[in-house]
Amino acid sequence: MQPFKALAFSIIILAGLIGIVLHAAVKSSSDRIVNRYADCHVHLLDFLQNGEFLNSDKKFPGGVFGKQEENGRYVSLPFGERGRRVEALLQSMDEANVHNALVCGMPFIKKWSQNEPFQRPRYYLDSPSRVKPARDTDVSVGSAILDYKIKYADDPVKLSRLKSIHPSLCGFDATDLGAVDLLIKRIKEFPGVWECIGEVMSRHDDLTNLTTGERPRANHPALARVCRFAGEHYLPVSIHHNIAPISRNSKEVKLPTYLNEFIELMEYCRAGNEGCEVSTKFIWCHSGISRRLVVNDLHFWIEEVLKEYSDQLYIDLSWVVLDDYVLPNLEDWVKLISRYPDRFMIGSDVVGSVSKMNQALKPYDKLLAALPEQIRAKVAHDNFANLFEDMSSLRKKNGLGVGGITISPDYIYSDKLHVRPDFKNSKFMEKRIRSLNRK
Repeated sequence: MQPFKALAFSIIILAGLIGIVLHAAVKSSSDRIVNRYADCHVHLLDFLQNGEFLNSDKKFPGGVFGKQEENGRYVSLPFGERGRRVEALLQSMDEANVHNALVCGMPFIKKWSQNEPFQRPRYYLDSPSRVKPARDTDVSVGSAILDYKIKYADDPVKLSRLKSIHPSLCGFDATDLGAVDLLIKRIKEFPGVWECIGEVMSRHDDLTNLTTGERPRANHPALARVCRFAGEHYLPVSIHHNIAPISRNSKEVKLPTYLNEFIELMEYCRAGNEGCEVSTKFIWCHSGISRRLVVNDLHFWIEEVLKEYSDQLYIDLSWVVLDDYVLPNLEDWVKLISRYPDRFMIGSDVVGSVSKMNQALKPYDKLLAALPEQIRAKVAHDNFANLFEDMSSLRKKNGLGVGGITISPDYIYSDKLHVRPDFKNSKFMEKRIRSLNRK
């Protein structure tokens, strides 16, 4: 009987260990401050126009998400297999409890300069070589979605998962007056797919400095055309426009010099101004912050903008703004968000590495925990979901498709529209500087 006793004892011990593991897993899940998250900032591709894909069957070289450890690269997926990017995204969303996500490619590709042949750069800051517009990045994203639809055409459950993904157009030159024509081309090529425009790259720290040719800015005629088109077709615009120039060190505080440019764009795209009939909705990426930007009282400036444009603007809290500004001044930001509870969103800003979504979003629980309970769900998920649901309803109501946008094959955007926009010179920053000085 002794062997049987030993076996029974071993089974009891094993069951106990399994119970501990399961309890820990449940506890880990329940430790999250809310049950539903939205991710307002996901790049399916990186600065080399590559990215993770589901490779658990090992059909392609690389790990579970396709990355080859020896060189850090990804293979090019052939026709019919590009939907693996969407599968990786959906799996990562499940792990992070993300129920809705804004998904785009990467509007730039990093050049590998002959001056640095010893190591290929993968990120825009890896070397001083230039970045160039990536016109085919939207084709990669659209193709991934179409391949996924074809693969699971007979699986309504799998197809329904696409409702949680909100694809966004970003592969255009923001200084090209013809940019809107490229967006229209992509919409016609992939009807019913696109729900947003962005991440539009405007003022963006060293990325702007590394851009070849003309430098983008919010109050540029090309963006006037793009953003007016977006508003008229109920597509929100996710725009990266820094509030200030780069500082040389952490003590060099800059004024929000670039804020007026953004205000001028919003004004031009505001119903009742300059013949505008429908206000464009903007998502301000990273709250106007990038690396090496030092601005005093960022929460003050965000509130001043929201006082005037809270019907038109949403604040994206992704990337460095959380650690650099929000958490160090948590009390001020909680007060601000509480005054405008419907205008803030969180995001991971993963760049081609969707498997890191959960890791990137967990730090936001510190902010969410500090918010009043009735506001947490709004910031974590509902504000984002409500915006895209509202935009979808408006497109459907106006005959622009169900879900993603659809336009007529013969649709043309007039070459005469907004090529010389009358941006009203804004003194938004200066007026508030004078107000601060008087205090």
